[in-house]
Amino acid sequence: MRLIIMLLLLVLSGCAMAPDGINHPLAQPLTGAEQLALAEQAGQHFVHWPEQRSSRKGVNNRRLFSSWQGQGMLLVDLKHTETATIAINGQRLRLTRPEHGQPFKIDISPYTRSGGNHLQLISLQPATAQLTIAVPYPELNNQPVATAANSQRFSKIDQLITEEVAAGFPGAVLLIVKDGQIIKETAYGYALRYQADGTASPEPEPLKTTTLFDIASNTKMYATTYAVMQLVSSGMLDINRPLTDYLPEYLGDGREQRLVSDLLNHTSGYAPEVHFHRPDNRNGPLFYSLNKAYTDQLLLGQVPFSSDRAKTARYSDVNFMLLGLLIERLTTMPLDRYLEQQFYRPLGLNNVLFNPLQKGVGPVRIAATELDGNSRGGRVNFPANRQGVLRGQVHDEKAFHALQGVAGHAGLFASARDLAVLMSVVAQQGGYGWQRFFSPAVVQQFTRPSGYDHRFGLGWRTAAGGDLSWHFGAYASDYAYGHTGWTGTATLIDPAHNLMVVLLTNKKHSPITDSGTSYEFAGDSFETGRYGTIMTLIYEALLQ
Repeated sequence: MRLIIMLLLLVLSGCAMAPDGINHPLAQPLTGAEQLALAEQAGQHFVHWPEQRSSRKGVNNRRLFSSWQGQGMLLVDLKHTETATIAINGQRLRLTRPEHGQPFKIDISPYTRSGGNHLQLISLQPATAQLTIAVPYPELNNQPVATAANSQRFSKIDQLITEEVAAGFPGAVLLIVKDGQIIKETAYGYALRYQADGTASPEPEPLKTTTLFDIASNTKMYATTYAVMQLVSSGMLDINRPLTDYLPEYLGDGREQRLVSDLLNHTSGYAPEVHFHRPDNRNGPLFYSLNKAYTDQLLLGQVPFSSDRAKTARYSDVNFMLLGLLIERLTTMPLDRYLEQQFYRPLGLNNVLFNPLQKGVGPVRIAATELDGNSRGGRVNFPANRQGVLRGQVHDEKAFHALQGVAGHAGLFASARDLAVLMSVVAQQGGYGWQRFFSPAVVQQFTRPSGYDHRFGLGWRTAAGGDLSWHFGAYASDYAYGHTGWTGTATLIDPAHNLMVVLLTNKKHSPITDSGTSYEFAGDSFETGRYGTIMTLIYEALLQ
């Protein structure tokens, strides 16, 4: 039976096996995109074999490539080679030059496994010939696996979130990716549940898996940090140089000593935030700004430090506001336009963007946040405050009022599926399909724990040491990283388990509750919006 199944798989994949045990994959014509990838030497690997990159013979003509089980292809240009034998994870494949002599592709999905895969050149005929092989990065399998086993596996999660929605929690979308495959994608509750006065809406709107969420400080990762990683990979930016080397106006009061890495490590010494949107902010009337150009001036030369640099990590939105400004200066483009051109459009993502209402996305496609502007139920007042339920406008007051919705620290909206594709880029060492966005060395540099505070990487939060179990759960490996967003969003990437989790909630779309001298959003009290319990249940379901 096992032999029959193997033979069927080989037939379906266009391969045949000769009596000598060598597979003969079917040569398929290249698409236009694949021809372009070959011409641009794109992908995870682009190799010319045979090679002599080492005097150790056992090192040459071999590559380790990442893939997911049942996924993968190779682009091949045999040039003047008549036949070549390669091996993928020990399975030998015979490649034969087509009559037309043009490059072709072969399906290698029957031979791949999740994680590292071995590619090796065995022989060439004639022996003096050469060939070229291109290997793409793995891609997310966009067809969710809906099985009875998965439904049972995650039943505790479904029960918890469903019960909390019944008790008043607004809503959530949960997406889980294991080994490159979406194994759960579920929407719970409502995109719009409450009216501005905190009462239930007479026409609540259910969440969909395609709903966009204000991802708040996850913007720091999937916008600003991504852009910085790409600029470092391209050689345009050295994070170990002073910020003033790139922003000459950044001078005085010790600014000359601040490195770009200090902003990423949160070791610059800035306070957590400056309330630019309020004339009565604690820094004084000079720091009141509802204009991006003036806010940029304040960031460059006026915002004071609250401590010395490189003493301790103190999380600050100011750091990422400055990084957003740095990106705009280096690229000579607005932050949102740069990201759209360099990441979101090339990846085919239409549901990751800043200022969605200004770009044709209707409010009904977006999860609502706070109920009455930024007033905390009438407890907070300032002249520029908005009114009514916030929906489609970034919740963060600084991003909306002082930076017109596009900021390095907040402002990005995303759907769970598009965010998972974006997360795959860093999870796969910087690439996706035929596109490389940053180098594997840069991925390692940014995602490993900082020497200042192991809870932080360069921008990223890390699970190392278990200190952030409230975010990553009880079982995340020390290699896991991700971020959270104040509006109720959490992302997790765990390379040790080939696991990615997107948890998007609109927990701030809830009434305010008073508890003596303080108050909070009702949504903050539910486990769904506190992340760690959901993450722990995910690991328990998978590790069992």
